[in-house]
Amino acid sequence: MRRAALLMSCVGLGLTLAMSAASAQEVKDVPRERTLISQGWDFYNQVPSPTNFNPYIGNLLHQRNSLHYTVSEFLFYTNYNTGELIPWQAESFAYNDDKTEITIKIRDGVKWADGQPFTAEDVVFTADMLKASAPDLLLSSAIKEWVAKAEVVDPLTVRLTLNKPGPRFVMDFLVQGTSSRFMILPKHVWEGQDPKTFAFFDPAKGLPLGTGPYKLVKSDSGSIIYDRRDNWWAVDTGLVKAMPGIERVVYKPATVEALPQLFTNNEVDIGRSLQIGAFEAGAARNPGLVSWNEEGPVWGVPDGCVFRLAFNNAKAPFDDVELRRALNLAVDRDQITDIAYEGSVPKAVLPFASYGGVLAYSDKLADLTEKYGADTHDLDRMAQALSQKGYKRGADGNWARPDGSVLPITIIMMQGNPIGPVIVEQLKKAGFNVVYQALQDAAFNDAVLTGNFEAALNTHCGSFYDPWQTLTHFHSKYALPMGQKPGDPRALTRYNNPELDALLNQMEGMIPSPDDPAYVELVRKASEIFLRDLPELVFAEEFHVVTFNTTYWTGYPSAKDPYVAPYPPWEGFAMVIHRLQPTK
Repeated sequence: MRRAALLMSCVGLGLTLAMSAASAQEVKDVPRERTLISQGWDFYNQVPSPTNFNPYIGNLLHQRNSLHYTVSEFLFYTNYNTGELIPWQAESFAYNDDKTEITIKIRDGVKWADGQPFTAEDVVFTADMLKASAPDLLLSSAIKEWVAKAEVVDPLTVRLTLNKPGPRFVMDFLVQGTSSRFMILPKHVWEGQDPKTFAFFDPAKGLPLGTGPYKLVKSDSGSIIYDRRDNWWAVDTGLVKAMPGIERVVYKPATVEALPQLFTNNEVDIGRSLQIGAFEAGAARNPGLVSWNEEGPVWGVPDGCVFRLAFNNAKAPFDDVELRRALNLAVDRDQITDIAYEGSVPKAVLPFASYGGVLAYSDKLADLTEKYGADTHDLDRMAQALSQKGYKRGADGNWARPDGSVLPITIIMMQGNPIGPVIVEQLKKAGFNVVYQALQDAAFNDAVLTGNFEAALNTHCGSFYDPWQTLTHFHSKYALPMGQKPGDPRALTRYNNPELDALLNQMEGMIPSPDDPAYVELVRKASEIFLRDLPELVFAEEFHVVTFNTTYWTGYPSAKDPYVAPYPPWEGFAMVIHRLQPTK
């Protein structure tokens, strides 16, 4: 107890100790009761590359996410519970009749943290910078593909001229909460910099610079720390009533194993990696713990992603569709969900999460699962299918190629993936010589983006409102030569199928609607190709018991007050920070 109390009193997690070389300014003391501590949701051991906050470099997931949620803001947000679009840096947008032109009205009074006005110049600069940097930066290839011209109409008005009709462009690129995350950069900071190497980091000079109410004060391998600024444009304009009560936001590494105790000791306020049993045990010890749901048995919620084994379809051995199908027969999804998630997550075979507008298509696709036996676990059928293709079992019981050579399967995954060990054991039991590597995030992302892998276990996060965006991750435009990075980090499979391309191209210019029979039929045909060819195996929805600790803060979103989506809560952090109030 003495140790826990000591940890709680040193809220800065050693912030009063000597600063690392990464941060040149002194960090003040902030009381625990004025600090919000979040599990670093995507990092478990340490913060990788803590001195680089360039939001468009692909392997900087953690720094980018914390930047998105605290320092930076977005043109629009959305509430996936309701589909509501929430204007923020921008107050409105309008399409022309044929959906080839979008006019965006910037909100008057938005300012960067250094006092400079946020204007149409910043939006145009960011779009032009990304186009010129294709394909090396996140979103750069996509922006180049879609945006013919970005122009300043007046200081608060931007016009985007598209290369083709884009009825989804606003939702896919301008609304934060989608995986695209089109973050506007301050032109007066970035102009003249090399966007491929600029770290956007110097806390003493106010970098990274955003329009949000927080500033970075320290970043090292042990934590990323943001302190509240003195002013915020959202208060000055009346968009929110007052500055946040939270004086400090801390993101810190926390393993799945350590998180329950951290919650019990009030050393963490927000986390997502608890399982139901761990949450219930923690809540029994600490009555301040709450989740999205007030009552079980299901405390958690889907997060818009699915667990998948992404095959490199352009590289042996998984350029063989029969081998991909065989591995699907080797997988027992019931066992995966039972062992890895206590049976609390729904199984899945298609890459769509049961969230938002995508749910409206689910019933229309359900029969395809049975048609293709997508959720069938049958080792006898697997063996028969492999034997017919000439695969043989060697003396060691493992499958070998038709020429008798060993068939090793190498699977890479990020550290902390709960389903990885289960799937590996299933494949070994089925006779596959499986080698798996748990990699740090930077190494993992580099491998999958360059095509330097055979199979990769991670999550596939797609659209919350329309299956098309998710299905486009299998378009052949992402089937690049090895070493070249796709424009979308979710498009890992390098799958190439002209039939699917034609369907996706046809869907692209249509306004998506589950009530449009023509559109639904195209979704069905594309989904059928996915289940037939299996460019990746989908196992289950990613599911999180998003846990909030009310010991110090109240006002979190919940099923009773769903003012933003439950996961991730800080996708809409700008909506949350001014709602949280100190408990004491």
